[in-house]
Amino acid sequence: MRSPQKLYVTFLIIVLLFGSSHGKLPPFWPITVVTMTNCLGNKGKSGPLLTVHCKSKEDDLGVHKLAVDKNYHFKFQTNIWRSTLFFCSFKWNKQVKRFDIFDGLRDIDECHYQCNWTIKADGACRLGEKIACFPWK
Repeated sequence: MRSPQKLYVTFLIIVLLFGSSHGKLPPFWPITVVTMTNCLGNKGKSGPLLTVHCKSKEDDLGVHKLAVDKNYHFKFQTNIWRSTLFFCSFKWNKQVKRFDIFDGLRDIDECHYQCNWTIKADGACRLGEKIACFPWK
């Protein structure tokens, strides 16, 4: 292969791996789904309505209201630098709590494709092989 051809192939690979200049990743890049479940109620009893508002630096996902045992989910593509961050506010019974629901450095290895969370009065718990609970910020 001549040198210009090598350069062209290298350029093509870089474009495919890193996507366009608009910040979108190629369609084959993995998609992560984050699901949050309102676990503020006691078993057999109803609990408070949970208002969830999640954002990233680029996206505002809007406000969602969840009854007890109901969930909200969103999906996205992580970036190659593991710096993807989605942060949320959680409101119930005149309380407002904040939490980084997806932090690439913390979560990508534990929930690369599916990240399930329970939202409780004392914090958020990431479910999976290793359950990890975190206090509110």
